Amino acid sequence: YGPFKEAFNNRMVFVYGTAGNPTENDWSLAKARFDAERFWYQGNGSIEIVSDASLQEMMSAEADQHRDRNVILYGNADTNRAWAMLLSDSPVQVRRGAVRVDEQEMTGENLAALFVRPRKDSERALVGVVSGSGPAGQRLLDRMSYFVSGAGFPDCLVVGEEMLQRGAEGLRAVGFFGLDWSVKSGEFRFRTP
Repeated sequence: YGPFKEAFNNRMVFVYGTAGNPTENDWSLAKARFDAERFWYQGNGSIEIVSDASLQEMMSAEADQHRDRNVILYGNADTNRAWAMLLSDSPVQVRRGAVRVDEQEMTGENLAALFVRPRKDSERALVGVVSGSGPAGQRLLDRMSYFVSGAGFPDCLVVGEEMLQRGAEGLRAVGFFGLDWSVKSGEFRFRTP
């Protein structure tokens, strides 16, 4: 189970997207590199960074070796090819212009989402997601310091860019999944702007 920071265990691998436009792909790779360097500096750890295509090859060729590794996915369903393989049945879906959490849909290109889900092919590994619904949402993720000691993030967090000026008013969705990893059995709160 979560919270979000639990995804940064189990020899995690950072996976950047290559299916988006050049701006989206550049952000995904830059954010993965930045996070890996920050983790190296703060935690003295080296993190493997691979593309979405490379992850698919790794998982099919050497399934046993990588099965229990956590995956940190950068991008969204439209920009990261590994999304369909890892998160197709997730109640949280991020695409260009929209974030959906169960039945609640939030629209706009200014949304950022952090969430954690179980890996379907493992009994202990997790998938952590660092995702934006557009360029403004991606830039907003650059301001989220999830490696800072004492910073707590729930299982799922969706914020809009108004968070930068109005603080908690920018929260769109926040919550913890239930024991069955569903939204309905968990504790979630939603806010409409």
